Amino acid sequence: MIERLLRKYTLRWSPTMFKVTLGALVLAAFFIPVAIVGIPWVEFLNDMAAQPKAKSQMTYGRVWGEQNLTIRPPVHGTMPRDIEPTYPFRYAGAEIPLKKGEDKFKRELAIAKEVGKQWHNPLEPTMENMKRGQESFNIYCKTCHGKTANGDGPATGPNRFPRPPSLHTDEARGYADGTIFHIVTKGVGKMHGYADKLDEQERWEVILYLRALQRAMNPKEEDLKR
Repeated sequence: MIERLLRKYTLRWSPTMFKVTLGALVLAAFFIPVAIVGIPWVEFLNDMAAQPKAKSQMTYGRVWGEQNLTIRPPVHGTMPRDIEPTYPFRYAGAEIPLKKGEDKFKRELAIAKEVGKQWHNPLEPTMENMKRGQESFNIYCKTCHGKTANGDGPATGPNRFPRPPSLHTDEARGYADGTIFHIVTKGVGKMHGYADKLDEQERWEVILYLRALQRAMNPKEEDLKR
């Protein structure tokens, strides 16, 4: 009797039914957690499967409708490496092809002198500005120009870099501040520009310190009376 009842009420599984049921269970095990995770306010053991992803110029974050901007303001005083600082005289005359026999150094120097007529030092010659200029000069300029700007830096000499001209000549002292600023910014001759190492204010501070050096090496009569 018992054996007959078991046979009557026991579900018989055919191979096809077994495969269909197994496939349905596998699909349910996969899609149900994914569907639950996809609901913005529910996280169902996602194990980092669904993470906030920030894309450029978009927002991210899905907790109770909160959206976080991906764009952050740049750190003060910084600039992207692939963007050149704005400089009004960046291409001043440089795009004009050299004439046959024209000296490249003289062309660059002539451009710098033209810039000097329009570009003036906005900083006051305060002790603080000159102190900062001295620090920058000793880091970036002294190597070639020397401690007193006589062109006798430790990196120059035989089998080294060519010795730059002294910055205490009548010609160098006669350069306008804007001329020196352009030379430091874009470079001239064998000297390359330092715009990637010194920001605009630091370049003007170096010029203030250079003026102090020039005056110390070539004092005026009133300076000697102090």
